[in-house]
Amino acid sequence: MSTEQAAADVADSFFQGSMKKIIIAAAVAAFSAHGATTYEIHYGSLATSFVEQGVLRSAEYQNQPEFSLDAKRLLWTAHAGDGDLATDIRYVELANPKQQHTLRTTPFGEFSATALATPNGSYSVVRVEKDGTQRIWRISEHAEELLVDLPGVGYHVWGDHGDLLVFLLEDKTGPNRAAYRHADGRLVTLNSHIGRALAHLPNTELFYFTAPKQGAAADGDLWLWQYDAKTNSTKQLTPMPRGGVDLAVTPTGQLWASAGTSLYALTNQQWQPVADLGQQCQGKVSRFKFHRQQPLLAFVCEKESV
Repeated sequence: MSTEQAAADVADSFFQGSMKKIIIAAAVAAFSAHGATTYEIHYGSLATSFVEQGVLRSAEYQNQPEFSLDAKRLLWTAHAGDGDLATDIRYVELANPKQQHTLRTTPFGEFSATALATPNGSYSVVRVEKDGTQRIWRISEHAEELLVDLPGVGYHVWGDHGDLLVFLLEDKTGPNRAAYRHADGRLVTLNSHIGRALAHLPNTELFYFTAPKQGAAADGDLWLWQYDAKTNSTKQLTPMPRGGVDLAVTPTGQLWASAGTSLYALTNQQWQPVADLGQQCQGKVSRFKFHRQQPLLAFVCEKESV
């Protein structure tokens, strides 16, 4: 499958099965035409338990929540316009969540918004360009620029020093894969047939991704893998929770995973259940994201229509 055909933000459950990519056009078109899947974005505080502050509901596709660094905004990827690839980054001011805004309206598809420290109010996004190329751009309400000239990016997470862990899409050189990009542009391929979840522990050189166990089939159960950029070493740690698809890091620097409606914390390289969101979500938590410093949580409840 070429980069032009590959997914921008794919249906978030596809990695549990065949590991084949579904293009965003097909995913959004199918969603729009049949309403087979709905995506609710819940947000609130999480200390000892989750206290919901609001829910974003839409008849259109929406996914990938992210908080602004000042914790005043909640952003997400939303289907916008008539084209199947028309996705924008939307946001609400948490102090006034009834009114939705578009971060920047463009003729391209943007997804996977990640808050950047500089300039203030800017985000790195994966943009699907006119020819289908997917690269990392920096956008804000006032400006945009190509940030990382690396084609074929599906997902990305930043390290502390301008380095990146990226999901590279399947192309003529091989299947989808995890790659570490040094700040100077050097690229190190880590593993193939990976899941979409990527994470970095702040103030460390440790990155995480999911992939089948070493030696297992490409569509095998996902395991948690760790890459240490300091030693340039990769190792498999533990199986993901059954049905687990996403990873996130808490404000205190602990790695969590989602599976079903439960959240699990990695403790001594084992997953321990720490929160159940079944009261708020009658589907599955397909994505979740914490604010980097404050106890704020946003998650996507993915529900299949009966």
